[in-house]
Amino acid sequence: MRKNRSESRIIFEILAIIEKEECTSSTIIRRANIPYSKFKEIEENLLERELIIKVSNGDKVFYSITDHGRDLLRGWRKFKELMEMYGFEP
Repeated sequence: MRKNRSESRIIFEILAIIEKEECTSSTIIRRANIPYSKFKEIEENLLERELIIKVSNGDKVFYSITDHGRDLLRGWRKFKELMEMYGFEP
């Protein structure tokens, strides 16, 4: 049976998706496998904390990661690596 992902894990997955390339909300929702309502909740949180920004390109809106978002993602990866090294699942 699959465990539900924590909100923090979903946040880090979204940041990792956006880090690879600027994405639309549809792309993020599909790759992170989350409902639109959950995305909107997390999006507001990430924008408020300046971890991501919205970039308008004509009629499309893309999301881009900020330096603060990259720093958080880098810290998460270090934490995850340490947890796994000691046999824990982050």
